[in-house]
Amino acid sequence: MTQPSGGEEICLFWQQMIRWQTSGDMGDRVRISLMYPGGVAVRQTIHPSAPNTGQFLWSGGGYSGEYFIRVRVSPTPEYPDIVTGESGLITMTDCDRPDLKVGVITVSPQNPGQRQTVTFKANIMNYGNVPVEKPVVGLRVNRPGGLPPKTFQKEMDVTLPRNQGITFVQQFSVPEPGNYTCLVTLDPAGAVPELDDSNNTASWVFGVHPLPDLVVCIDNGKRPPVGRKREIRAVVINQGTSDTGPPRKVRLRFHVEGKGTKIYDIPPLEQGNSYAVKRRHRWGRAGTKTVSAQVLYSGNELDTGNNSVRGSFFVRLPHHDKYSTAPKIKCSSNRTFNSWKDFSSGY
Repeated sequence: MTQPSGGEEICLFWQQMIRWQTSGDMGDRVRISLMYPGGVAVRQTIHPSAPNTGQFLWSGGGYSGEYFIRVRVSPTPEYPDIVTGESGLITMTDCDRPDLKVGVITVSPQNPGQRQTVTFKANIMNYGNVPVEKPVVGLRVNRPGGLPPKTFQKEMDVTLPRNQGITFVQQFSVPEPGNYTCLVTLDPAGAVPELDDSNNTASWVFGVHPLPDLVVCIDNGKRPPVGRKREIRAVVINQGTSDTGPPRKVRLRFHVEGKGTKIYDIPPLEQGNSYAVKRRHRWGRAGTKTVSAQVLYSGNELDTGNNSVRGSFFVRLPHHDKYSTAPKIKCSSNRTFNSWKDFSSGY
């Protein structure tokens, strides 16, 4: 026996070519049978006397289960020997069923950073012969850093015909750096009888890289006297989980009312490090002055909404009170401090 040889799945009522090879002298007719395992009982006589040509087109069986095919040469007076060939076990199965399968999986952006939102897409196909109404898709995301898995389940509001597909889309955030493993499961409750349940799952692993998080703090609430130089300071801090090294660049836009705007190049900052920029000015007239600072970064950050801060100070006449109750340090992260000394120990 050369076809089937054993191990195949054969659909009920589908045509199947049976092939065998012979050598030596023998009769010219064969009996072809579908046999129960063990070889004692016949499940179906495929043909009682087919020509011994080495092949026979079978219209297909109608019995589910495991069997084997036996081809036995019928004896004749001239060739009385009984010659038999047998296949290995085959599985007869009902192929008039759907067959859901997970196809192409993508995650965007391709190289996500910490705290970003990713879009997960999986192509869901039906390779069976029967449509599937409202297929259910489950997604489990195993997350790093001791975070519990995140699970989603969605009923797709479509009827999926034969050889047609639909895209499952799910967005989720990635709060920690590391590897994320996504496991897609089709028909997780097993409600759809399918040709093959083994292709209902697929996994996808992607990495999330750490990101810097740049904030800036400035002098605020000062009361410098008219005519005397005073320092106005801005400090850039990297409070993220990664450095700001090249090729990415950090710059600081630092504005002091009446003294203009200056742009400063900030050197690469490791996680937790800071860099101070200092300006010294004198004013000839009293009054409130604004000061602002904005971090300009060419890469991605954990939070792009905390890059700028605005404050003010009052240029006083020499005999006026030099004390103010306003916080002396104001940060783009909404934190305030009473002095740069408090800032150094508290940030």
